[in-house]
Amino acid sequence: MNTKPQRSIRLPLLAAVAMTLAVVSVLAFRGWMANGADMFLALAQSGLAWCL
Repeated sequence: MNTKPQRSIRLPLLAAVAMTLAVVSVLAFRGWMANGADMFLALAQSGLAWCL
């Protein structure tokens, strides 16, 4: 009988994907907070602000 537990890669892979998404989200939020007003004004000047 095989009593060795099988090592699953699913949990570390899921943790890596979740961490990557969290980092990307934080960077996007920081970018929006730093440049959001400028981006909105540029869109408003070109008439595309309603697309946000």
